[in-house]
Amino acid sequence: MEGYHQKKRTHPLVRFFVVVIVLGMLALVFREPLMRSMGAFLIRTDTDRHVDVLYVLGGAPFDRGNEASVVLAQGFAPIAYCTGSSIQQSDRALGIMLTEADLTRASAINAGADPRKILPYPYGTSTREEAAGVLRHAQHLGADTIMVLSTDFHTRRVGKVFRERFAGSGITVLVHAAPSSEYDPEFWWNTEQGLLMVNNEYVKTVYYAVKY
Repeated sequence: MEGYHQKKRTHPLVRFFVVVIVLGMLALVFREPLMRSMGAFLIRTDTDRHVDVLYVLGGAPFDRGNEASVVLAQGFAPIAYCTGSSIQQSDRALGIMLTEADLTRASAINAGADPRKILPYPYGTSTREEAAGVLRHAQHLGADTIMVLSTDFHTRRVGKVFRERFAGSGITVLVHAAPSSEYDPEFWWNTEQGLLMVNNEYVKTVYYAVKY
């Protein structure tokens, strides 16, 4: 009989479940390398060299302030400016009106930075605003090369925003990463804070790509 010699076909639903199971097993086996790659993608820095000015972006004042003190101590920049005009709600509630720039500077000084070499520049509430303010400030100072310091997992987006803003200005922008005390690029998915930070950064990256 003709039907007897025909090869029996696998039902589409069975094939679907087989594919799902295989993909699930692959995701389980390669979970850590994939997650680690997702975190590593967000980090993009430049080789450190001497610059005219260091700009420490607002946010994560403890981590960025500490790293700013290291950069200054190593002699990569003669002076640093801390940006960011936002004031944390917890500080407002206590009547403490310190900007992100003030907090970062205080952290750097506590870590050993010379107060005369790290100054506040309380401008900007977003990366794009800070880039615009830093461009004007660097042009006013007559800088040829600047270093922008941000937390490690922000560096790819920060570098893109600043380089686009500085295009045609004649000023070279280098990006330096401050290690995060709340984010481990090797195992970020193991903590709630790490999951939130990576998720938020990818959302911002997509938002900037779509909007600008």
